[in-house]
Amino acid sequence: MGSLIRADWLRIRRRWDVWIIVLGIPLLGLIGYFTGAISAGNNQIQTSGNVPPELQLQFAAQAAAQKAFAALPYQFPRSIATMVEGTTMWLLIGAAYLAASLLGNEFTWGTIRNVALFQPGRLRYLGARLLWLVALVLVAFVAVTALGAIAPAIIRVDPGDPSALTQDPSIMGGFPYGPSGPVTIGGALVVVGSLLCVAIAGMALVGLAALKFRSAGSGILVAGIYGVVEGIAAALAMSRVTGDLRYVPQMALTMRLTALIQDAQVAAGLSAGGGGPSTAIGWVSIPPLVGAGIVAVWIFGLLALWFVVLRRADIDE
Repeated sequence: MGSLIRADWLRIRRRWDVWIIVLGIPLLGLIGYFTGAISAGNNQIQTSGNVPPELQLQFAAQAAAQKAFAALPYQFPRSIATMVEGTTMWLLIGAAYLAASLLGNEFTWGTIRNVALFQPGRLRYLGARLLWLVALVLVAFVAVTALGAIAPAIIRVDPGDPSALTQDPSIMGGFPYGPSGPVTIGGALVVVGSLLCVAIAGMALVGLAALKFRSAGSGILVAGIYGVVEGIAAALAMSRVTGDLRYVPQMALTMRLTALIQDAQVAAGLSAGGGGPSTAIGWVSIPPLVGAGIVAVWIFGLLALWFVVLRRADIDE
């Protein structure tokens, strides 16, 4: 197995698209973080004309609360979650592309075709390829997480007066709009872990479709259609079924991944809950650990199907 892993690395390291994803996504995340930090630092309230003294005090309190609240996402350790959340879509797309490219395309011109044709150890080769896919996704996530940890020391955002967030919301014009309490490093990493599960699940789904249809493009297309159809079907089912049957559509992968992110944000103190899928008609709350277990079953089940599909692959010479 070690020789297969080393041989696969010799192939993967020569691909420019792999390095563009692994190095480009953290760069995009840093650019997005910098843009958001600049916007947060320029947050202000403008008034015109003669303003009564009591309203001036209210505007001043509101401006101070706005400034302090806008700066919260860019203070360590909350900056870690901010950085990773800002690059989640790119990380998901990158993981899906890597799975489709390193699996689907190679049925046409790469090593998978040769292994499936001539060697009985095709599953060992797929295992090595799976290890490299997971490793590449982890490297991208670790790089983005590390940038989120060090970014506040490089890109400084004035935190303002944190005590402004504890004032009477009626005086502050309704601010803050969300939780303003401290976030621990552990809480931020819980959010990162939930988003990593989303990327791995996307990689597993796209990889399965790419192996089944032996095409990178078909794999991405089929996986995308499945995700949309599953989400719509689950939402419709939740709005129509009653009783314990309401738990059934919530077992869907898209529903559980969305709920996993929300549960992680609530646990970290980034959200007060009450939004997202929990507002859907027919939604029934599932304990976070149970929901995480369901996501794990989905991910391992999809990855296990990779080996089933490749073991049964019959390629004509």
